[in-house]
Amino acid sequence: MPKFFVSKEDIHGESLRIGEDAHHILHVLRQRPGDMIIACDGMGTDYECEIQSLSQEAILCRIVSSHPSETEPYTRITVFQGLPKGEKTDWILQKAAELGIASVHFVQTKRSVVKLEEKKVSGKLERWNKICTTAAKQCERGSIPTVAFHPQLSSCLPCLKEFDLALLFYEEEKGKALKPILRSQTAKPRSIAVLIGPEGGWDLEEVEALTKAGAQTVGLGPRILRTETAAMTAAAMILYEYDQM
Repeated sequence: MPKFFVSKEDIHGESLRIGEDAHHILHVLRQRPGDMIIACDGMGTDYECEIQSLSQEAILCRIVSSHPSETEPYTRITVFQGLPKGEKTDWILQKAAELGIASVHFVQTKRSVVKLEEKKVSGKLERWNKICTTAAKQCERGSIPTVAFHPQLSSCLPCLKEFDLALLFYEEEKGKALKPILRSQTAKPRSIAVLIGPEGGWDLEEVEALTKAGAQTVGLGPRILRTETAAMTAAAMILYEYDQM
């Protein structure tokens, strides 16, 4: 069945309203009253709905049943990504949504080639969130990955204490592999922070600051991965190891 995102405000008892995708449902999918669709509140709950009426402005539905989304992994991965250049941000967000990553935080680091001006942040965040929403629809996520921006690394450091496990992927780390670290956990982590440097990697002072804040360094094998590849590789390995892929 087709799946669409709605907000909590669009759900009233046994009724549900879809506004943003009304044109697509009516004219592209050519749905009619009585057809069944799935609506998701973006917070992990799916609603199986029967269409009651359709217009250009809204689709009104009757909720038949609701259940937790089956597409969200138990372990919530948040990627702290050193701000890359070009369209790599778009690719990272699209793949993050596909893999089941919960959130992406872009971080202005010392070796970031791109310097995002403060006046452009709100516009970038709006665009990045739209990319996540579109990708989440396509892969039938139960939630939409959130996006944040940190103008300096120091604003990220307090966040690391909120995670069960914080992994700093560092190209100079040759002695620690990801698999042994994941298998050494006494219980499956509920939340994991994945920290990835930009094209030029992490600065040594940044590594020291992050490890002091609670992150542990880890390598991703003998080859140097591109920044846009590293986070997705790490996330896929984590989800596979914990039987969530």
